[in-house]
Amino acid sequence: MIPLYLFHVTAVAHSEGLLLPFLICNAFVVISGIVFMYKLFTQKKVGLAGLLFVITLVINYILIAIFGDPFDLLG
Repeated sequence: MIPLYLFHVTAVAHSEGLLLPFLICNAFVVISGIVFMYKLFTQKKVGLAGLLFVITLVINYILIAIFGDPFDLLG
């Protein structure tokens, strides 16, 4: 049950083939967000880490918008 709490789980039923890309993308969003926040708070160069975090967020939202329910984008 812990992976269901850590990753985005949509209310709409998805095929099993789409579950892995969602989980990989969400894991990458979490990891890049942690790296971005660490570099931000330690006052290191955050340009590349911030850009990577934004790109992964955009890809995640595009995947949710295409394969998920529009209400999944709200929370």
